[in-house]
Amino acid sequence: MFKTKLKIIFFLISAVNLFCELSKSEIESFILKNISVAKEDIKLFILNNVEEIPLSSFKPEIENLINSKNDNVKIKSAYVLYKVYKDTYALNFIINFVLDRPKIDKEMSAVAKAKAYLKNQLRAEAVKMLGELGDKNVVDVLFKTIKDDDGIVKDASYFALALLSQRGIIKPIPELKNFFYDGLKDLNPKVRLQAVKYLAQLNYEDSIPPLTLRLKDANKEVVLETIKALGKIGNKEVLKDLLQFKSHSEDSFRLTLAESLGDLAYNISISSPLDTGSLIKIKNVLQNYLNDINGSVRIAAARSLLKLNDRSGVEVLRKGLQSNDKDVVLYSIESFGKYGNLDDIQYLTKFTESFDEILKMASYVNILKIYYRYKK
Repeated sequence: MFKTKLKIIFFLISAVNLFCELSKSEIESFILKNISVAKEDIKLFILNNVEEIPLSSFKPEIENLINSKNDNVKIKSAYVLYKVYKDTYALNFIINFVLDRPKIDKEMSAVAKAKAYLKNQLRAEAVKMLGELGDKNVVDVLFKTIKDDDGIVKDASYFALALLSQRGIIKPIPELKNFFYDGLKDLNPKVRLQAVKYLAQLNYEDSIPPLTLRLKDANKEVVLETIKALGKIGNKEVLKDLLQFKSHSEDSFRLTLAESLGDLAYNISISSPLDTGSLIKIKNVLQNYLNDINGSVRIAAARSLLKLNDRSGVEVLRKGLQSNDKDVVLYSIESFGKYGNLDDIQYLTKFTESFDEILKMASYVNILKIYYRYKK
């Protein structure tokens, strides 16, 4: 009798595993078929997620996207091809795009000027990509773009070179760090905002004091971005400064703090795993946020807890999937995809039949993320 029960249990487990494998194959096939034929926003969505599902089957289709008529798709596909698949042709493609400066003169029409402006914005994004990819062959290119006529491209070049400097690809250049610290004190709030964003990624050890001062900035967006940045940098010393916003009357501050605390706690768990005191403080705030009057704050807290392997907010995320707000639904889907486990696939399955193309693709991509993490 006991042996018979064991056989039945073993059969059921095998059947479940088989179903998972077949489901994974079907999901991979669906994404594969849509990479090259979907609308541009769907293509970009897939490309933005390939790093977490770097399957070799995707490479040929992504290679085809380099020939897209959409520059955003071209550059993002080239970035993915080099970062994930180490395709050197893709790196050269980005370099050539960056060096192709649009000509701007006074006689140009307003439409032509707008196109040139958009091209330079994308060139700046491509410059940042070169820094993130960290290949020594891009150094000479960046020393050219740092002299670019376009200010956005020039700023991006400082950032890219700073990344290369941090990684030891070029010698430390003090002027690079000072460029961003000076930006924090600029009279223009847009410049301060951009400096905060860059410093969040550069993670200088001595950036905490000047960044903390921005928590008192007169510009709301700068303060919110600083809250995010301090969480990403992950120094436990900033916890006290961040917690001053935990009961803020504006929802946007509590929402941003909920996300930032998740980043901070995750970084502390890696760099200072014995600092249980800080982790407990953060989790207590996040768990209290599960009952916040604002739904987005509750969902952000649930996501941060899930990132910390705390499933106490799963029901909040499930309710997020039922929201009438598409952005909230997408945020919840991505939360399960990024931090959930195999049990959470059941919550995402219904969206594979969604009439909304983004939500449909998001469900496929995020289910595959879970499969990839647990069944590589």
